[in-house]
Amino acid sequence: MRPEPSAVRLVKGGEDKDPAAYLGGDGGLDPARVRDGLAEGYTIVVNGVESYLRTIASLSHSIEVELDFPTRVNAYVTPPESTGFAPHYDPHDVLVLQIQGSKTWHVSDGPAVPPHEIQRRRGVGTDGLTSSTDVCLQPGDVLYLPRGQVHSAETHAEPSVHLTIGLHAPTVLTLLTHELYALSLRDPRVHARLAPRHHRDAAARAGLGDLVRDSLRALEDPELFTESLDALADVLVRRGRCPPVGRVSDTVGIDGQTLVAKYEPLYARVARVDDRVVLRFAQLSVGAGADHEAAMLFLAERTEPFRVGELPGLAPAQQIGLAQTLILNGFLVRLSKT
Repeated sequence: MRPEPSAVRLVKGGEDKDPAAYLGGDGGLDPARVRDGLAEGYTIVVNGVESYLRTIASLSHSIEVELDFPTRVNAYVTPPESTGFAPHYDPHDVLVLQIQGSKTWHVSDGPAVPPHEIQRRRGVGTDGLTSSTDVCLQPGDVLYLPRGQVHSAETHAEPSVHLTIGLHAPTVLTLLTHELYALSLRDPRVHARLAPRHHRDAAARAGLGDLVRDSLRALEDPELFTESLDALADVLVRRGRCPPVGRVSDTVGIDGQTLVAKYEPLYARVARVDDRVVLRFAQLSVGAGADHEAAMLFLAERTEPFRVGELPGLAPAQQIGLAQTLILNGFLVRLSKT
């Protein structure tokens, strides 16, 4: 699948090439012009490559499942003797995976830029890399760059291809934002309109302060906190790619001894909806009666293969029926015919 034109950039020395120089008349990418840009010393950047390659999507989502952090993968192709970007930092942690060729990374020995300064989009001065640790990455090497750590990189006699995996860890600010949104659905105080002349009237300002403090105290509600964490989990669930649809033939002859495993990687969670339980994964969901809750939780948390008869809290016929449904939906993969 060819990437969207907006996902591709050509960069040299921190300056972007005008997209008109490598787009065709129809607005699509012109491969010949992109190659010309590479020959001129520009680094080709493809953002979000997990959207185009299932193998990279699998790697990306495996990390999401392990860390509970959304991830994003970008690819970089840099010509010999070139520097794509001036010294800079990223607002999130990064894993650099060297794929082809070699690249030398200069990582500042100074402290990382604090998050609150990153929020202000503070730039890097010309002396941003006066003292650095230099690391030459070869194919198969991985480099971890913490959030805010100033760095730059350059190629030598050969071109380089590397991936960056951005680890977009939620912050306390993220959680508070979700809590405030959840509060807005149940508490009218956060929708109160500010009084006229609140900038200039001391009494109005004082009343506003009391209202804000009352709203902040409401954030201490444990139920609100749990709901906000659930919202973060739902983000990870929705980011998952739908697994391949199972074959009907794999559902035939299943019994309690049939060995199955959860499709990996797959982030899943169980939710109560009225008098039913729902197993959510990727953009799919499978619902069942409340008596299936223990089995659903077992499935969401299980990482090792298991026998169908191990599904807890269900009669044998229910175990088989649930396994067949989840095989057809791609959540489970049948490992044995017995």
